[in-house]
Amino acid sequence: MYRFLTLVLLLGVVVCLPLRGTDDEANAYIREADELKKNGSFSSAAEKYQAAAKFADSPVLQANAIQNASLCYRNAGLYGKEFDCLETLLKKYMPFVDFERAVMREYEIANDFYNGHRDVVYSWLPFIKDADRTAEIYEAALRNASCTELSPDARLRLGEIYLSRDEYQKAMAVYRQILSLHPDTKAARYASLELANLYIALARRGDGDGSWTHMAMTALKDFLEKYPKDPEAPWARKALDEVNALDAARIYSIGRYYHRMGRDDLARRYLIRVIRTHGASEQSVPSERLLSEIDKTYDAPPEDAPREAPYEYEFERHTIPMERNPIMVVPENSDGKWLLPIRDLAPDIHTDSREAVPPGKVDLNEF
Repeated sequence: MYRFLTLVLLLGVVVCLPLRGTDDEANAYIREADELKKNGSFSSAAEKYQAAAKFADSPVLQANAIQNASLCYRNAGLYGKEFDCLETLLKKYMPFVDFERAVMREYEIANDFYNGHRDVVYSWLPFIKDADRTAEIYEAALRNASCTELSPDARLRLGEIYLSRDEYQKAMAVYRQILSLHPDTKAARYASLELANLYIALARRGDGDGSWTHMAMTALKDFLEKYPKDPEAPWARKALDEVNALDAARIYSIGRYYHRMGRDDLARRYLIRVIRTHGASEQSVPSERLLSEIDKTYDAPPEDAPREAPYEYEFERHTIPMERNPIMVVPENSDGKWLLPIRDLAPDIHTDSREAVPPGKVDLNEF
């Protein structure tokens, strides 16, 4: 009986194991895919090529099948699935792939998606489109080759997508990469403007520590220094004035807050800072007025004017009342240590030296 059960279990394990394919089965799928491709059924042919890649044992045969599938998806207009095939080739079959050609094709697919291309989900329902994968494809292309001739524009478009999604941190990172990796390109000029505009927008929303304001100032000054005759230079100067006004308003509000809280020493620092660094701003005049109120001096009172004496507090001394317990320990609870009950003598002790010693109490001052 035991041998029979063991045999049944082994047979079940063998049946549950996945059947491994062979190159012969893969070649059979490839022949079917070739026939479908000749008939113009590119989407079905691509699925057959992918099935052949799963059954094939040889890495070369797998890579060739996936590459043929990517070409069929391209002919079918399914650029998203073509991108998936290219990513598989670049990650798993690098020695068998033309790396430069595959990456350039990823950039082309990303540009097509940026220009409005969307894959069709069902061929019989062409009006149902797949999701927008523009950012995903641009990210993959830049990850595979970050410094090609197409990289500056790709990063610029990727930053635009991030801004449309309100992903400001990612957009700033992309624009900074353009300025560091492609400093002398047209994309760098646009990136510097977009970065400054993004800093200004964040400073308008609220800038407690002034970080966005300072970064906007730096970005605008760098742009004016590098492109002094640019058509956008007047806008940059006007934006710089706006940033200075925002910074002045922020510093003045902090000084006014400290004045309301009674911290005129700190308020004076912020108000002086407004006058020194933003003297042409609208907040300079109210800063001077508030500073003059803080620094206003008063005439000394006459000698015969009555003066109020400082109020003195008088505290009364009270001792902590003592708990009266005549018997502290009884012999039954002393584990045989005492034969008689132990009484509490503390209430009979006099501790306050300012009062007379009542009769029957012991004066501690005598000891």
